[in-house]
Amino acid sequence: MKQIEKGYLSAAFVLALAAILFVACGAPAAPPAQTVRETVVVPQTVVAAQTVVAPQTVVVPQTVVAEQTVVVQPTAAPNPEAVIKDVEPNAEVSLWTFWLSPTFDDYIKSTIARFEATYPGVKVNWEDHQATFQDDLRNAFAAGNAPDVINLSVGEGWVSDYATKGLLLPLDDKVPQDVKDLYFKGLWEEQLVDGVNYQFPWYQGISVELVNMKVYSDGAGLKLEDFPKTVDGLPELCQTIKDKTGTLCNIRLTVNDLLAQMVYEGGVKILSEDGKTCTFDSADGAAWLQMYVDMVKAGTVDRSVLVTDQDRVGLDLFTSGNSAFYQTGPNLIREVRANNPGLYGYLAAVPAPVGKSGVLGKGLMGISVKNDTKFPNASIALAQFFTNPESMLEFSKIVAVYPSTPKSYDDPFFAAKPIAVEDSAKPIAKDIVSKYADIVPTVPNKADVNEAVLQAVQSALFDNVPVQDALTTAAKACTELINK
Repeated sequence: MKQIEKGYLSAAFVLALAAILFVACGAPAAPPAQTVRETVVVPQTVVAAQTVVAPQTVVVPQTVVAEQTVVVQPTAAPNPEAVIKDVEPNAEVSLWTFWLSPTFDDYIKSTIARFEATYPGVKVNWEDHQATFQDDLRNAFAAGNAPDVINLSVGEGWVSDYATKGLLLPLDDKVPQDVKDLYFKGLWEEQLVDGVNYQFPWYQGISVELVNMKVYSDGAGLKLEDFPKTVDGLPELCQTIKDKTGTLCNIRLTVNDLLAQMVYEGGVKILSEDGKTCTFDSADGAAWLQMYVDMVKAGTVDRSVLVTDQDRVGLDLFTSGNSAFYQTGPNLIREVRANNPGLYGYLAAVPAPVGKSGVLGKGLMGISVKNDTKFPNASIALAQFFTNPESMLEFSKIVAVYPSTPKSYDDPFFAAKPIAVEDSAKPIAKDIVSKYADIVPTVPNKADVNEAVLQAVQSALFDNVPVQDALTTAAKACTELINK
């Protein structure tokens, strides 16, 4: 607000000079006539000159101090989120996400708006794809119109699958080291193909077992604290639940990346030292697969869930109230609450069992850039922006996901005491996520290899093919594929 003070100085000087009239008189008695000299004072009026100063305003020069606000346009400082250089002017890039709309429309749109303000001139076109995401993306690549920036599942092995086909942009030589250092090292280096990274780590999940206490405790008489800590405890648990409640276990194999599941759960060595021979038909590999075969034969697991490629099938079964537990991330508890509020009151969560490898797991989601994008720097900037500490912190505040950037965990949000079930992992999330690592070696032609392994696994599970025979057949096919 401008405030201006004005000063005025007035002075009046009035001087009155009275006219002076001097009168002298007086005469003696008349003497004899004679001539004499004398001085006669004759009364008279004398007009005296005078100066009259009339009242008037005298203006005195002065300095007036005015207080005012001056708007100065400073030179804009660099935006701290603008960490990618040489972004192409007037770039227009497309972004595909996986199953985030409409729940997170506001978040995605506001993040895009912040990105466009950070990198002026860049325009983003966003689409969300859901159950048909993989088919849509494959078709888009085949047609030559795949999106520039793609949300891919690391946990399902999608990044390495597309990278080995030459469809994704390698990032290590294009991203500055100080930007790479924003992420947990183990997450930046997951899903490497020939030692090269193809994804920015995005939101992470903490694997938990969602437990329906109405079935698990009230029905089967089990205690939550006794839930198995290791994977090899699942067969006995499933048998108990079936015997006491008639409910089948809701367990899903990672059918899109069975080699990874072998490594994490079974401690299986899948390749020889020289990388030329598939070795998962070992005793460890056979023991891992036999555990699942035995559960199928015992009738303790739901067969339709076990080998589905849609993780929502198992979640929907759990949400319906017809299973005792299901392994997923706390972020999907919102689905349970929205679709079956009555079940939410019976819900509990425990850490997911750990496999023989002892490693807690690998990352959940990443964002990649297609290899032949017209705007590589703008696309890299967008992928990085969605995964930077600020963006991931904001995402974590609206849903139970966890950042891949250490800095995000400095916010008091993560230190707050959990209240809701879905927040139960917050205080320990940083420690868990920091230990995620990809311990699976690069497998050439991975998608084809995985398909061969899946056929072998299904033959053992459902067609009574001996486990060792099934794995040996798959290992032979795998060796041929990786040496093509």
